[in-house]
Amino acid sequence: MSEKMVRYSIVIPVYNEEESLKSLFAELLQVMTPLNEPYEVVFINDCSSDRSLSIMENFQKEFPEAVRIINLPKRNGQTYGLRKGLDSAKGEIAVTLDADLQNDPADIPKMIKKMKEGYDCVCGWRKARQDTLLKAGLSKFGNVLQRLFTGMKIHDVSCTLRIYKRECVGKIALNWEGQHRFIPLSLSLQGYRVGEIVSNHRLRRFGITKYSHKRIFRVITDFFKVLKARGRA
Repeated sequence: MSEKMVRYSIVIPVYNEEESLKSLFAELLQVMTPLNEPYEVVFINDCSSDRSLSIMENFQKEFPEAVRIINLPKRNGQTYGLRKGLDSAKGEIAVTLDADLQNDPADIPKMIKKMKEGYDCVCGWRKARQDTLLKAGLSKFGNVLQRLFTGMKIHDVSCTLRIYKRECVGKIALNWEGQHRFIPLSLSLQGYRVGEIVSNHRLRRFGITKYSHKRIFRVITDFFKVLKARGRA
């Protein structure tokens, strides 16, 4: 597809998600096809050691005009994967989501509708979050911290399920690991309008989370780093 033909770019970082990829891709097809607008699915393979790559290659063989794979030569983490995927996106609107099936692709049309109200970025709000008490609690603390210091009204700033207009994608600062958690804050500090919808957050069906309570200290430090740079670095 040429850049002018692509309306939506679905950007998905992948690291060892062989069990969830087929279901995720089937759901994406079910959601995106009825929109009747050209789209692409960009998988960023973060040096997976399981069958993830071969599964994605099968998707590409079946849908060569719609599926692209970016293979990273070494493990880099989610932030770098998102940066590479967003830099490569051809669509007028970019969509990001996790590959573990906790984000629901069925929320994408609702986010597109919300964007038409004048927003540059729309985030998912995992109001009924299906995570461990530790992970959900620490995330809620981070959300309250950002609202307290910045006045942002977004309830869930770290949800990966987001959509962006093309004009603000290049303004997203993703220069160090973990910075993807602050994308809404980064865009808001630069004057872009950020909205949200209540999204369907699902139980993790496969694998285990790598979340640790130690991350909260890094998140707090990173938060003030983003504030100091006004979201630009």
